[in-house]
Amino acid sequence: MGAKTKRIGYFCPLVPEEIIMAAGLQPVRMAGEAESTSAADGHLYHNLCPYIKNVMSTGLDRGAKHLDGVVFARSCDGMRRMFDAWRTYIDTRFIYMLEVPKNTDEPALKYYASQLKDFASAIGQAFDVTIDDAALRAAIKQAGKFRQAAQDIFALQRSKPLPVKGSDLFAVSARASTQDKDAALKEIKKLSSAAGKAKPEKAGSRRPRILISGNMMDRPDLFELLEAAGADVPVADLCTDLRYFSRQADGTAGDPYLALARAYLGEPHCSRTASPIERTVEIQKLIRDYSIDGVLLTSLKFCDLHLYDAPYITETLKNAGIPVLFLENDYTFTNKGQLKVRIEAFIEVLNEKRD
Repeated sequence: MGAKTKRIGYFCPLVPEEIIMAAGLQPVRMAGEAESTSAADGHLYHNLCPYIKNVMSTGLDRGAKHLDGVVFARSCDGMRRMFDAWRTYIDTRFIYMLEVPKNTDEPALKYYASQLKDFASAIGQAFDVTIDDAALRAAIKQAGKFRQAAQDIFALQRSKPLPVKGSDLFAVSARASTQDKDAALKEIKKLSSAAGKAKPEKAGSRRPRILISGNMMDRPDLFELLEAAGADVPVADLCTDLRYFSRQADGTAGDPYLALARAYLGEPHCSRTASPIERTVEIQKLIRDYSIDGVLLTSLKFCDLHLYDAPYITETLKNAGIPVLFLENDYTFTNKGQLKVRIEAFIEVLNEKRD
């Protein structure tokens, strides 16, 4: 029986899993499992992203013995603060901060590619492996298989009736970034095999179709609340859903690092790498492609990047005749009762609009 595969945790989807895989390691997206963030309160600002505080509390409470390393991305000030606290208070063999540009033009892509090369060198040195171009291309190919399989399902989600429940697709998406990619591919294919069995829709029975758009979410609460209120979620514009599966690099490109930079800084963007104008244009395209009736725009509390964009996106969509509900969340959805009332009222408005 072979040695157990070493696991590397990462916090932001802008960290390419393919580089970790090319080193023979398993990438694991970090999730917060703490019931309370009190452990992190003594080390981080009070008004900081609840995802960051929960993950930090989980690390402080339980340690990181199940991981052989963690990789941060300089995606926001909160992530930088957690990096400082983590390397001071949580014993972890390998800790790395990946520099990520804000722009996505050609100079930014080349800069990001250079940072990815530095990351590959650092992780290779730490674990005594050599990441050559052949290994990286093989990892890109492996990751591309499960990403493409998921994109095939997203293409089917444009159909009516909805082939796959949004909560089911999200559950598979959330697990895919924490498990072995071959296992993820099997789960996606299993879901895909059931996608073509949706029954024809009866006249007048169509449920309103909702697009969820936001940032970090790894819990299914919003999907379940929407579905229980009588709506469908064909697609979710989240870094743990559609955006995660869209980072498909060209393994045949001359420079695999530049190919990864193009994939991870490409569309669909998040608020870290695009203006609110660009984000709105991308959301409007999703609305057209998936026949969306309304948008649920959500953000973690204290997320400056997304909260800055929210007013512009909301107002622009409303002016275009698209109903929008904006909800802040605390990552663990402790206020589910309040969210339920607002979601039910939103669905009622959508139903009245269609009548």
